[in-house]
Amino acid sequence: MANNDDVSHRLRGAIDGDVLFTIRDEFLRQAPLATATVDDMVSPSVLMVELTAGLQDESTGRFETQWTIEGDYKFHYTEDDLDFRWGHHPHGGDYNVQGDAHFHPPPNASSHPNDIEPSCFTVHRPKLVTRGVLKNWHAAYHDGPDELNSPEYTG
Repeated sequence: MANNDDVSHRLRGAIDGDVLFTIRDEFLRQAPLATATVDDMVSPSVLMVELTAGLQDESTGRFETQWTIEGDYKFHYTEDDLDFRWGHHPHGGDYNVQGDAHFHPPPNASSHPNDIEPSCFTVHRPKLVTRGVLKNWHAAYHDGPDELNSPEYTG
């Protein structure tokens, strides 16, 4: 079983504060009712985006995002009893996915190797990944959680 604290499952490099601000701005452009903040304006380590609506009835949602100078990232979504996340970082070869991009599906974003899926994201640039995360979140909001990691969703 993979462990989130395992060295092979950590983001490489320092957090890229400039990229976090770029991602924040993209979230606010694409989801104007969201609230986006960083934990520290001078030396940010995580971007938190609060959404007024969640995927479950009468809930709110939150993304916590990190992006490193090495290009590794994590977009972790949580609400009540629902979690999932997209990641792009080494995972020690214990997952059944090629490369560093992977998806931890709902309901609990498990790190068990049998639960991890290849990520639908094949391009790893901050604005594009942010747009893809939001597009797939909107797809899941309208059509259910099976759309969360779908590259084919067209709305």
